[in-house]
Amino acid sequence: MRTNPTEILQALVGLKDVRVLHYARNGPDVELMIEQDMDSICCPDCGARAHVKQRPVVSYIDLPVFGTPMHLGWKKHRMKCVNDSCARKSWVLEDHRIAAKSCLLTTRAAKWATRQVGYGRTVDEVAVELGCDWHTVNNAVITYGNALLDADRKRLNATTAIGLDETAFVKLRSKKAKDFATTIADVANKSIIEVLSSRDYIEVAGWINKQPDSWKSRIRYGALDMSATYSAVYSQMLPKALQVVDPFHLVQLANRYLDAVRRRVQNEQLGHRGRKGDPLFRARRVLLTGEERLDEDATARLQSLLELGDPNGEVAIAYRVKERLRDFYAIDDIDQARSVLEELQHHCEKKSMPPELQQFARTLKRWFDKICNYHLAKVSNGPTEALNNLIKRIKRIAFGFRNFDNYRIRVLLYAGHPNWRVLGSIVVR
Repeated sequence: MRTNPTEILQALVGLKDVRVLHYARNGPDVELMIEQDMDSICCPDCGARAHVKQRPVVSYIDLPVFGTPMHLGWKKHRMKCVNDSCARKSWVLEDHRIAAKSCLLTTRAAKWATRQVGYGRTVDEVAVELGCDWHTVNNAVITYGNALLDADRKRLNATTAIGLDETAFVKLRSKKAKDFATTIADVANKSIIEVLSSRDYIEVAGWINKQPDSWKSRIRYGALDMSATYSAVYSQMLPKALQVVDPFHLVQLANRYLDAVRRRVQNEQLGHRGRKGDPLFRARRVLLTGEERLDEDATARLQSLLELGDPNGEVAIAYRVKERLRDFYAIDDIDQARSVLEELQHHCEKKSMPPELQQFARTLKRWFDKICNYHLAKVSNGPTEALNNLIKRIKRIAFGFRNFDNYRIRVLLYAGHPNWRVLGSIVVR
């Protein structure tokens, strides 16, 4: 059975009213020349019949064919109106099916590249496969990625609980500090909704304020990590949302105070920081381990080390406080849990307690209701922290970012879980 080569090339293009002019291969480069059918082209202003003025050829990067990079030459007709009284003298024919304006990839190549980068491939890797440079692919990914995220409203409207958390964007050169971004996560569906360029109140609150009232009214819970800024954002912009302090961060804070007590006692007893053979230094990791995870030998070892290095029992008290806080999260009844936390707070407030625990008591008092709300909502910032790990993966494979727009689009395509089926119907002109 014979096959017409022209029909094969026409099927390769696959666009109605677009015909193939010729196919050429020069070494490793393959070029396919196309043009639009010129039947019944009229002036968009007056409706008069239009004539061809020029036939400039614009070259685009298309999808590879059998592993070979493909260049698509589009004979882009410049038309002119024959009506002398018409204000429109000339214009260039456009076809979004072939390529979008100011994009050097064909539409199908740009959508394919966007999907590949969204799956976790590097821009450079995709550029090598297409046979073009990094900027060509990156510009197409930003254009079609933003269009996809704007069109996929279901991704934004599916949640009833959000989480706010900060992530380090870049290290600042002038000082030992970092520039932080804010991750807005859907903690119910475990996806990133948006990434903002700072953690300032104005920007975070401004983004929430721009959202439709129907979206804001659906948000029932707001998870946070004891950040005064994020708490103020929830209070002002989502006053009906129940604020929930993340359990992980509170237990982590208790561990920090425990470690601070251990280090202070170490210095008071031995006059120096922890060394390899010091009892409290040897116990540092065991102290931070959950009590239920210690076997009999580990428990006996911890007790003996505390007896040697903690004569006043301050480290042991801090350890019991940390474990009692973990018991608070294991309780199912909200009233019983509140009683346990209130008792723990009053216990740490006593003047006989180590100063670190007194400071911890002030934190518990300031965030008491928001801590207890965990037993009502059972939501946390845990999914946000997990998504931050995905962000770190994107930063690793990109070897870091300097441009926030590139950072944002790569993160949202990879960890925002967009509906990729929407990409096929997106029109970018």
